[in-house]
Amino acid sequence: MKNLNKLQQVLDERLHRRPAGIDKLDRLWDAAVLLPLVQTDEGLAVLFEERAHSLRRQPGEICFPGGKAECSDKYNFAHTAVRETCEELGLTPQDITICGELDALVTHMGPIIHPFVGTIDDMSKITFSHDEVERIFTVPLKALLEITPRRSTMQLADHPGADFPFDLVPGRIRGWRKHKEYYVYFYEYGTDVIWGLTARILYAFLRRSGKELQMFLQDTKI
Repeated sequence: MKNLNKLQQVLDERLHRRPAGIDKLDRLWDAAVLLPLVQTDEGLAVLFEERAHSLRRQPGEICFPGGKAECSDKYNFAHTAVRETCEELGLTPQDITICGELDALVTHMGPIIHPFVGTIDDMSKITFSHDEVERIFTVPLKALLEITPRRSTMQLADHPGADFPFDLVPGRIRGWRKHKEYYVYFYEYGTDVIWGLTARILYAFLRRSGKELQMFLQDTKI
């Protein structure tokens, strides 16, 4: 019993040094994005970026401002979202107001994305970085609420690597094995197509807050 009590004390001290999080041995990393709401001549709108065509990763794709968390953020992902937005759009933290956080997305591609909804007080202050951003554009919130996004499926599968020990797991097949399907959403507005993780975050926001947004737009006649 004494040994168990001692073990309990050791483990209690060790396991309470930090709160439990997400296992990142599979090279997961944290990122944060901002879903920015802005006032335009067409009323309240959501602001999007088109990634610079010179970027090596996902050039030309439509996204929200954001990026990888840094040590200086100290696991304050709202700080990450604001910092990255300021870097990409030439703003200051005082230009942005965070309204709340959406559910985090644990992706199969690596990043754990922490999405935040916020407002940019004055669009005229935006001077985006051409190294990262090709252009910015807005879509009226009213129009987004009226769009039924196209939905398709993607499949996830795995394939054993060359070093997989089949002698230890003789029943494991050598080829690809499908595990699951997940939905991919597509919003079309003019010539722009918003899809992938950006569309998934947008869909989650509109689904979660759509009723309140509709009422707000009606009440304010924006």
